[in-house]
Amino acid sequence: MLNEDHEIWQEGVERTSYPRNFLPGETEVLIIGGGVTGIVSAYLLAKEKKRVVLLEKNIIGSGQTECTTGFLTGVIDTDPIKLIKVFGVEQARLILDSHFQAINEVEKIINSENIKCEFERCANYIYANNHREEKELPALARAYNKLGVKAEYKKENKLKFNEFGYIEMPNHAKFQVMKYISALAKLAVKYGAIIAENTEVLKLEDNGDFVNVQIKDMGLIKAKKVISATYTPFQGSKKISRLCNMYREYVLEYKLPIGQLTLGTYEDMRTPYNYFRLDQRAGFDRLIIGGADHLDIIKMDPEISFQVMKNYVSKLFSGYKLEEVRHWSGLMLETNDGLAYIGEAESKNIFYIFGFSGNGMTYSYVAGKILLDHIFLRKNPYSEIYRIDRKISWWKKLYLK
Repeated sequence: MLNEDHEIWQEGVERTSYPRNFLPGETEVLIIGGGVTGIVSAYLLAKEKKRVVLLEKNIIGSGQTECTTGFLTGVIDTDPIKLIKVFGVEQARLILDSHFQAINEVEKIINSENIKCEFERCANYIYANNHREEKELPALARAYNKLGVKAEYKKENKLKFNEFGYIEMPNHAKFQVMKYISALAKLAVKYGAIIAENTEVLKLEDNGDFVNVQIKDMGLIKAKKVISATYTPFQGSKKISRLCNMYREYVLEYKLPIGQLTLGTYEDMRTPYNYFRLDQRAGFDRLIIGGADHLDIIKMDPEISFQVMKNYVSKLFSGYKLEEVRHWSGLMLETNDGLAYIGEAESKNIFYIFGFSGNGMTYSYVAGKILLDHIFLRKNPYSEIYRIDRKISWWKKLYLK
């Protein structure tokens, strides 16, 4: 098996350790999981004076957060044509709006808290690999426009690497996720949150008025509300587990000479699709590209999957000088209808957040804000869309295949 390197987002990060020095016997909110979703939730809650304890089994940002490509995008895996057929225009507009609003709010947090995390606004490009795919682009652009998203179909060869048409979509973004959550974790603690790394939760027991949280080598903490912000639902039932399928994706990083390609985020029209970002670095441009997704229960040889991606890169960027830097794989939890699950399930005091389908950077804020409004009994425009007990008729699900 090829060695994988997950250290890309650790470069330049001033890491703070959070040892388990003290944990209270009870708290208002206990968060399980110190990835991007858990940290964002802890920050939002602590800033509004809630007593928050966040427990991470390993260290902050370990797990799938460090495997991300760091896109902040309003484009979700389900295309807008299918969204309209399944959810209707108004609800589909809300779905996409939740992600674009998340980008705006993340930018506000970064600016207001003076977080240095390489946040950069950019265009997102959806490009065709052949003439057949190109014919689908105009209808796709019209569907996005119908949902209030700026999307323009273009035929000229602005992208340089591709002779076919593409859609240009402004107002997306990219950033360095570990610098972002490292800063948010410090701020959460500043606002009163308690964070403990290397602290494993073993079991949850909802007693109606509070949840008993059993912690390895420690005992119990009582929490009025528990947030499962782990990648798969902590102690989730079989009913919850059937809502999703786990996929594995493969990512490679390359260096290339400065200025040869337009900086931004990209995705193609394939199923499963390929996606990449281009960033300017000191003395070179960086390409991070992912794809070759497959169900994780199908045990593929990772060398073959990485080679599939390398072949795609060689073909797409033929004539460009590329130097491979590293590669890694990550997991992606896809839901049955393409949308995340955010809310209560069997227990009114346990709040689940999962099934981000590759959009974790925006969903982390969407989920954190829904949770915040839920706890403060405030109306949130997106909470009904993402509730766990939502229903979709079987014939509408056919459109999502």
